[in-house]
Amino acid sequence: MPNHPSLLTRISLRTRIIGLITSLVIAITLLLSWVASREAALQLEENIGYRSADTAYQMVDKLSRSMDARVKEVRLLLGIKEFADRTDPSSVRAQLEHLQRNYDVPSWIGVTNASGTVIASTGGLLEGSSIAQRPVFIEGRQALWVGDVHDAVMLSQLLPNPTGEPIQFVDIAAPLTDSRGIFTGVLAVHLSWEWAKQVKNSMLSPQLRAQQTELLLLSSQGTVILGPTELVGESLAFMEGTLSSATPKWSIETWPDGQRYVTGIARSQGFGDFPGLGWVAVSRQPVSTAFVPVDQLYELILGTGLLVALMFSIIGWIVAARLVAPLTRLARAADNIQTATSRSELTLETGSPELKRLSTSMRDMVERLIDQRRTISRLEDLANTDPLTGLANRAFLNHYLQHTLPEARRQRQSVIVLLFDLDGFKRVNDELGHHAGDLLLIEVTQRLKSTLRSGDVVARLGGDEFVMILKSTTEQSAHVVTDVSQRLLQRIASPVRLPGGHQAQVGCSLGAAWWPQHGHDIEHVMQLADMALYQAKSKGKHRLVIYGESS
Repeated sequence: MPNHPSLLTRISLRTRIIGLITSLVIAITLLLSWVASREAALQLEENIGYRSADTAYQMVDKLSRSMDARVKEVRLLLGIKEFADRTDPSSVRAQLEHLQRNYDVPSWIGVTNASGTVIASTGGLLEGSSIAQRPVFIEGRQALWVGDVHDAVMLSQLLPNPTGEPIQFVDIAAPLTDSRGIFTGVLAVHLSWEWAKQVKNSMLSPQLRAQQTELLLLSSQGTVILGPTELVGESLAFMEGTLSSATPKWSIETWPDGQRYVTGIARSQGFGDFPGLGWVAVSRQPVSTAFVPVDQLYELILGTGLLVALMFSIIGWIVAARLVAPLTRLARAADNIQTATSRSELTLETGSPELKRLSTSMRDMVERLIDQRRTISRLEDLANTDPLTGLANRAFLNHYLQHTLPEARRQRQSVIVLLFDLDGFKRVNDELGHHAGDLLLIEVTQRLKSTLRSGDVVARLGGDEFVMILKSTTEQSAHVVTDVSQRLLQRIASPVRLPGGHQAQVGCSLGAAWWPQHGHDIEHVMQLADMALYQAKSKGKHRLVIYGESS
């Protein structure tokens, strides 16, 4: 079969090339998928971070524009000269309350005289009280002034407070002068900080709320003036470096609660007439929530890459299978040659002339091996079996004992050797002939087999001499050998019908010893059993003698 090696070589080479190309394509696909997913994930992270910074910017811009509107409202109020010229407090109060109703942001509007005493205000609150020592008067008498967030001091007990939380204001103040330009007092406006909370809440769209986004506002000193209750009044010192940035930016920060947040910041630059108070808006979102789209994109791209790689694997496998499937079947058949029972178990490959010749040669080889196994099996049977009775012979007995003794030692069992021969067998041979003797041995063999327990072995040593190998526990050995012997004595003693109307009757004598109690060498134990058999014969035959028992 000169072409078989070259065929195998070609198929093997093609298979290796296909496998190499497939592996290379899979590796490149997975590498590209990983690079693409990583780059896309980084870009998406950047976009998420910039959106967070943009949210912060939108908040601080909206607050600045709102403050600009409030400042312009105050400028409009300054244009109403009645505040400086009228001396009727009730008329001024009515005008202020009318303005407050039109602009719902101010919580309190008041007009003082030149010494800082409130002469008219919304709701009449603080009228007659001096605010000369308050920043709103001190700063407002100089020029238009905007004050940062602070707690209400004089109005905290006067204004309604349904929530019970500290009332906070942002102040706007401006000087009042008469027609001659002489300072006559201060127009003071307290803007409720609630409007800032409303601005913040308006920024939180359903999507931002679903993403657990939180908005905070910090003072110029970095103290939280708007945000979660547990953080209001706290200083975010850990963000000092980030807060100093003049442009919106983002970063991933670990906050005091131990969680990592995507944090966007934007500093107020003022707007229009509002000069700005150094406010910093902060947008924060848990990393685990913010980067969910990143993880999803990462998994999508990697999953797609794996799917493509799997498709290439399947295609490569199909192509390779078409090339090597016949060879694989032949290789599998070759592995099972030793257990094959017929040549038809090997498929006849017809894909190519070379494979057909190879499979035919293997089928012929199987047929030859089957014939050889049958011959070997017959030879083994002849070597290990007594040809007359079909019982095991001495060669098989020796092989059996080599394997039985180690197993009995592990299981702490005794191995009983029960030797016996037939009493009166020579008389049958002499009177009826050897053929009758052979038939008698065959019948006795059947009776022996019916006496055996599961796992016991009986062998013919020659002539009318037999041996039984029994396994038992040490404590039960005497009982077992006695029980088996009694059954043997009874069954063998029954008459045997022979051709020609003849009838024969024999008995048996038995001698027993067991390993390892009577000896550690099995050959020695056999000799002891033989000695016991001799004693049984000398005592009158047809009985059992166990080695070591008294006469």
